[in-house]
Amino acid sequence: MAAATANFEGSIFDGFRQGRTSRDFWLPRAMALTASVIGPLPLILDLKWGVPMSIVGPIFWLASILFTIASVALARRTGDQRFVRTVIVALLAGYMATATYDASRVAGMSAGVVDMDEALDFGQRLTGQVEPGGHGSMHADDHETGPMRETGPMPGPIREEAAPPVPSPPDAHGSAAPHEEQKPDAGHAAEHKRVSSLSPGATVAVGYAWHYWSGIMFSLSFLMLFGARGWKWAIPYLVLVIYPGMVFAMGSHTVANFIWEAVGHAGFGLTLGIVSSALLSRG
Repeated sequence: MAAATANFEGSIFDGFRQGRTSRDFWLPRAMALTASVIGPLPLILDLKWGVPMSIVGPIFWLASILFTIASVALARRTGDQRFVRTVIVALLAGYMATATYDASRVAGMSAGVVDMDEALDFGQRLTGQVEPGGHGSMHADDHETGPMRETGPMPGPIREEAAPPVPSPPDAHGSAAPHEEQKPDAGHAAEHKRVSSLSPGATVAVGYAWHYWSGIMFSLSFLMLFGARGWKWAIPYLVLVIYPGMVFAMGSHTVANFIWEAVGHAGFGLTLGIVSSALLSRG
């Protein structure tokens, strides 16, 4: 039991509790925590503040990877094998926990409870195929109503009248130029429908790659902050900290969607807690 407990005492929480002051202890953990924050950050910037994920996403993603690698290299140089092992466990446990969450998400999509394919959405945002901003406006043109928008009866008619064509100015002889009617919304429509050279499958693959890296970073942040303390810590962290942050970024949810997503994040936390505790308590 003492050996198992010692494996858990490498977190930031334990560092404060034990009064650690060594730079060798704090710097790798600060770098890993920075990596875990900037990894998922582009989605929040895109959804909440309209910063295109296609611009900041690759930069932050690469920086997150480099910070993780640098933290491990620094810990290896100072002989902090416990930290190195924690990062490796975070990679494995984060992958498995994200797969657990995805199983719940796919089941919710099949049942019609969850309306949005996150992997496709992330891929489209990373490749610039959709405008930045909340989910409600993103799919409005494709499905006539956004996935995060209520679909109850409207109090009045919702049909939009087409704007009349604007005739071209007359030429020098006083006659309008043929076949040059201007459509005021043509430029906006062309801007909204962005064509990507990636196939739909490649777009989803890019979305899944970023999605799983973000899940791994959620796991890394938990292990850096609290260590492997099991589901009693991991589930509240995912449900009460990470999930509300995602709700804040995405906007309104239907009640069913909110509950289903909360269950999915609880499954993420349960998997993370069990796997990380089991792996870090060995030897």
